Amino acid sequence: MSEPTTPLLATGGLTLLGFATGLHPMLLVAGFVGCWWYNSYLPEITLGQRIASGIIAALVASWVTPPVITWLTGLAWWPPTVPALTVGFPGALAVGFLTHKVLGPQLLRIAQKKAEDIA
Repeated sequence: MSEPTTPLLATGGLTLLGFATGLHPMLLVAGFVGCWWYNSYLPEITLGQRIASGIIAALVASWVTPPVITWLTGLAWWPPTVPALTVGFPGALAVGFLTHKVLGPQLLRIAQKKAEDIA
């Protein structure tokens, strides 16, 4: 089991990274938490692997979630009184959770197919 302060330190660092890069800090944190949640279902992995996968998932979530929010709030059925970030945090959490299980392998399959088409 990892130290309880590790997620706290990681989220503090992610918040600073968000301010420095212009990415939404809370979407970074939500993506990291989603990956941390996914990692809890895996067999024991090292703390370094957990943090590295969490940072990757946080970056993916903070890049993917804003366009999805924009698309969703632009749909005709989206109520105008509901703030856009209402779906942002759960969306970033879901993207962080699915980054290494779904999105990564899917991107690798697409890249392999494109490489086979070129060759």
